[in-house]
Amino acid sequence: MSPAARALLATALLLGAMRPAGALGYRPVLHEPIPPDPREDLAMHVALDGELPGAIETPSGVVGAPDPRQPPSASETTYGAAVAHDSFVPDRDTRRPDISTYDDPFTPSTAPFKRLYAYDAVHPDYRLYVRDERLVPVVTGSPPGQGDEAFYADIVVDLAPDARIRIPSVGPEARIVRARLGIGADDLGFRVMRDGPGNWFLLPSPPPATAASRAVSMRARLVMEVAIPRAAFGGPLGDPSWGELVSFPPLPENVARDAAVVRAAIGVSHALRPQAAIAKLVAYFRGFTDSDAVPQGRGNIYFDLALSKKGVCRHRAFAFMVTAQSLGIPTRVVMNEAHAWVEVHDGALWRRIDLGGAGRMETTASTERVPFSPLPDAFPWPRGSVRGDDMVEDARARSASADGPSPASSSASPSPPAPSAGSSSASSPSSSPAQSPGDDRPASTVSLSVAAADAHRGVPLGVRGSVRADGDPCPHVAVEVWLRDPKTQATTLLGTLATGDDGDYAGNVVVPGATPLGDYDVLARTPGDARCGGYGVGAPF
Repeated sequence: MSPAARALLATALLLGAMRPAGALGYRPVLHEPIPPDPREDLAMHVALDGELPGAIETPSGVVGAPDPRQPPSASETTYGAAVAHDSFVPDRDTRRPDISTYDDPFTPSTAPFKRLYAYDAVHPDYRLYVRDERLVPVVTGSPPGQGDEAFYADIVVDLAPDARIRIPSVGPEARIVRARLGIGADDLGFRVMRDGPGNWFLLPSPPPATAASRAVSMRARLVMEVAIPRAAFGGPLGDPSWGELVSFPPLPENVARDAAVVRAAIGVSHALRPQAAIAKLVAYFRGFTDSDAVPQGRGNIYFDLALSKKGVCRHRAFAFMVTAQSLGIPTRVVMNEAHAWVEVHDGALWRRIDLGGAGRMETTASTERVPFSPLPDAFPWPRGSVRGDDMVEDARARSASADGPSPASSSASPSPPAPSAGSSSASSPSSSPAQSPGDDRPASTVSLSVAAADAHRGVPLGVRGSVRADGDPCPHVAVEVWLRDPKTQATTLLGTLATGDDGDYAGNVVVPGATPLGDYDVLARTPGDARCGGYGVGAPF
């Protein structure tokens, strides 16, 4: 095993034997800033302005709150007055999109699935629109419970007079636990409202001031703690009957007639249960490909896209919604500046389904924040698919490359790690040998490199590498990243990543805040899949 990186877990308090500062000719440091520790804020129930908790515990780890008094910077994306009546017009440009700039306001990071625009109805000319634009208050005050995920939202808004501001939400069925809108130390009154398909809008309360001052826009920061059912992001769908689905108005007559033709081509009907019909629709629309050739000649934009199987994320989501609604499946199209997907109601709640077709994006926040880890996808992905998650992995890899030269990688030629002693984890990298007796899969080769020279407890650590077997990539296999104390052999699972189509993986894992100071080994392990055998590799850290 060749060293990939050597680093010391950093803290403001250095432990160990120390000589008097004067004996070394140094002036004593009387005051030294101590980095905030979200775990301490959580344990001490620290509260910020607006009664926002100083930290929240999530399956991705403990995360600290954004500073609600932080003045907005010139580089931050702002959200302003919303158009009262907007719509989505489908197009025939099916080429893979260029790089999009993406603002990620949530912690843990949900990129690229920020929920900004949602549509739930279709005009006869195939424009998508919001069926019910009436605004009602977003549910507030209910804390995260069992089966929920918790997030922080940190959103900069331009408060125009008498205007509603469209703001992003973390997902369908989300609710606000606590929130604060302010400019520095000054609190501002506000309400958060939603329309029929769940678009969120901020309605600021006018401050007690003169008419002249109310005519001037103000830039403020909105910080929220939000909660949402975990099942909204993944896992198996419910299995209702057709009669148990939420009802909605029928499609326009011409749209319904066209959708019947597409349904017949796909092979979906009420002869299937809704769950099976949704699975078949997902498989069909995930099978689309981007194309430089313009789809046309079939009569209308819906036929041209749905029957040619050409299109990127917005085309897939549009055609899926029209087809699914024609069956009676409640469906929405949801999008933001970088990606589009659908939501379906499975009889119990709205569920997000990514259909792929993603482009590339640039975002700083997604590389710095702890990434959200949803439940496993309920549907398989065709080989060669470009998922929404792939956008983030690509952005993180490019960001890591831009930060400086990559450390040396260590190849998985040595034996697997030694058995763990005293590990607090349920399993360890040593629980799967390189190749079990009777396993005829080719042994995998795993490479691992650590992007940073230092690691801080509670802060994301960038890792990357690849998985190969018989010289070929191992796509879509899990890669577990572990921390091992070389003295005690105790191991801790830091997180699980996945390889892309090319067999490469890249992402962030978090060193637990309770990790003692010292030198550690970073280990990467894969269980493999039907074609690639399991193996692991370690790099001193």
